[in-house]
Amino acid sequence: MKSEAELEFLKKYVKAFNKAYSGYLRKRKPTLLYEPIKDLLSRGGKRLRPALCMMSCELVGGDLERALPTAICLELFHNFSLVHDDIQDGSVLRRGQPTLHVKYGIPAALNAGDGLYSLAYKALLQNKERFSSMETAWRILEVFTEMSLKLVEGQAMDLEFKERKEMSEPQLIEHLKKKTGALFSASAECGALAGGAAFENARKLGRCWEAVGIAFQIRDDLLNLTGNEEKYGKRIGEDISEGKPTLMLVHCLGRCTEEDKKKIYAAMSEYDKKKIKAVIRIFEKYGSLEYAERRAREFLERGVRGIKRFKADGVNEEMRENMVQLARYFVEREL
Repeated sequence: MKSEAELEFLKKYVKAFNKAYSGYLRKRKPTLLYEPIKDLLSRGGKRLRPALCMMSCELVGGDLERALPTAICLELFHNFSLVHDDIQDGSVLRRGQPTLHVKYGIPAALNAGDGLYSLAYKALLQNKERFSSMETAWRILEVFTEMSLKLVEGQAMDLEFKERKEMSEPQLIEHLKKKTGALFSASAECGALAGGAAFENARKLGRCWEAVGIAFQIRDDLLNLTGNEEKYGKRIGEDISEGKPTLMLVHCLGRCTEEDKKKIYAAMSEYDKKKIKAVIRIFEKYGSLEYAERRAREFLERGVRGIKRFKADGVNEEMRENMVQLARYFVEREL
């Protein structure tokens, strides 16, 4: 698998995004709102979702500039969701630094999240000047709104699991589809719409990336157990202490003894490295890590097959190959 440094085609998308998004924040006040927002966005992040949006636009023969407002919207929205999720999960690190609510306090962090949400819609309003047909702008707004609702439904399933501590694998996959797959899907679908694709073709591309998004989240959850903390940007094993529903956890709870189940539940209260390591050993005992790796691979290959078969007028074959590489990078990255 190619490293991020080797994915040269990503650089132009990241450059275009970084140049454009700062304009939405320049000279804005009050500081209490915009300082936390600028702080979070300045921490980097791979900008993979806006890159996917712009790449999808080019895949169907469009100019990436047509997708830029939508790409900015999607990244701002993604960061909004991270701020609120961190508060709800009690996370202490984001991209290797204190989460906004730890650094600035919960009221300021909540307001910053709301600000990012509002800025996302402000970016989207530029589409009315980008397209000759308001139908395209309206359709992008519709897809974005559908996605935002799915995401909060997914977060509700997350919170519900922390109360009940029960979830079947089909329910877990539905949770991942809403919590992560929906944003990947919307990034691809909106980008294709911006590039001029027919609505039904854009939706087909979105479905491919929904599968990749599910694979990405399974893999990301695995990295939370096995990755390098400095590179990962969050405490290793924090998903366990937060009681986050993951495929490894659901798989293991459906197979382990009552004694092992008690050990798992005991680790879902505070961040205790000893307890977390014990839970990871239990996951290994029941083959849950290997199972999750296999399922991530299955969803990735489902998405890649769809990308390879995707048909639309004016498809750029070089861009199709780049998109396959991007999908594999999303899921196969190492820490």
